[in-house]
Amino acid sequence: MLPQLQIFLDYISKYDLFDKNETILLATSGGRDSMAMVYLFHLSGFKTAIAHCNFNLRGEESVRDEIFVKNTALKLNTPIHIAHFDTTNYAEEHKISIQMAARDLRYDFFEDLCAEFKYQKIAVAHHHNDSIETVLLNLIRGTGIAGLHGIKHSKNTIIRPLLCFTREEIDQFVSEQKIDFVEDSSNASDKYARNKIRLKIIPEMEKINPSLNQTFRKNINYFSELEDFVNHEMNKYKSDLLEPYTNGFKIGIKKIEALHSTKFILSEILLPLGFNTTSINDLLSAVQQRTISGKTFCSEDYRILLDREYIFIKKLLKKERQEKIEIPSGTETIHFNQFDLRISDLSKEEKPDFSNPNKCYVDSDKLTYPLSLRYWELADRFIPFGMKGFKKLSDFFIQQKTPLNEKAEIPILVNGNDEIIWISGLRSDNRYKIDNQTKKITTFEIKSR
Repeated sequence: MLPQLQIFLDYISKYDLFDKNETILLATSGGRDSMAMVYLFHLSGFKTAIAHCNFNLRGEESVRDEIFVKNTALKLNTPIHIAHFDTTNYAEEHKISIQMAARDLRYDFFEDLCAEFKYQKIAVAHHHNDSIETVLLNLIRGTGIAGLHGIKHSKNTIIRPLLCFTREEIDQFVSEQKIDFVEDSSNASDKYARNKIRLKIIPEMEKINPSLNQTFRKNINYFSELEDFVNHEMNKYKSDLLEPYTNGFKIGIKKIEALHSTKFILSEILLPLGFNTTSINDLLSAVQQRTISGKTFCSEDYRILLDREYIFIKKLLKKERQEKIEIPSGTETIHFNQFDLRISDLSKEEKPDFSNPNKCYVDSDKLTYPLSLRYWELADRFIPFGMKGFKKLSDFFIQQKTPLNEKAEIPILVNGNDEIIWISGLRSDNRYKIDNQTKKITTFEIKSR
């Protein structure tokens, strides 16, 4: 058996990358690394299929690569799937880099193939040198422990069976076995950060340490074990710190103040949620300086709300959350996110139940439709029931000691003339109260679903 094939099989077995009966989708560009992977799988006798992406970024080269991969699949009698993408247009539409666009398109294509053809794993041809480049790139951009172990051998359906090889070892295998491949001319350009690291930075590092590959392999293994240890210990901290809360969790300010290595622990909690180091530093400053209440921080998927006693971390329900909804005349029930608002006329036999904070009784003749239901806004003001003058809604919340995370979720009933009618569950506006002149009463009742 070829020594490279034995190393390949041992690596798959060591990390249990896939079951021998599974069919593996091979991400194949036609370059040296992916062709080495294709032939190692072929020599191993595993069931495979090939997937190739034509990103239409390199003119005739892109066409050449596609034809080459198609012919390789035909030669090896392997099923093949090819996709064509307008990568440049996709990048412009989504306001992302060409590299990120290609990555998104590639992996979406692979996942779709797995779903349609029941492929169990997706194999990509990253090798040890790619892992070194990733570590250096992470260090340059800023990272935690998770960025120091390089590329993982597997994640979900993605496997990387060539991480056991260096670039030089792959070159040797391809040369000895006379495996054909195509060269991507963009790899010789230092336009992209990763290419600069590979072409300029690593060669200089190798002058200082000729055994750079071996050194990084040891370091990567060490940091991988260190990450496992930190994750294990962090689970203990999370159990103590994180209290479940609606659509997320909360952390007591006093618990944060009692921590050692506060920044590190908060970073390990918040970085995976998409918060950057700047937001985490600002959050810590707000806690330490006691400028807490009213502060908010957002990542793409989460929002942090700071209150006097807690840090609330909530999942953003962007697709589900309505910010405002109109209520036409004649509406009996309206659904607004997790709330139901019921509207009815109070009969002459009924008496208002003012003890129920979730009900509001309004002089019907003062209503101008369509009404609306929304969340509070910074400029909001109203005349609280029983008072004569206006009060800012933000000041009212402070007086009521309403936690910041709660006031952001309180539905506000608004008249057609943009006047506030009711801060649901808390206080109605004095302008809409019922009195001796009231001829008809409209009842609003709000309930959580």
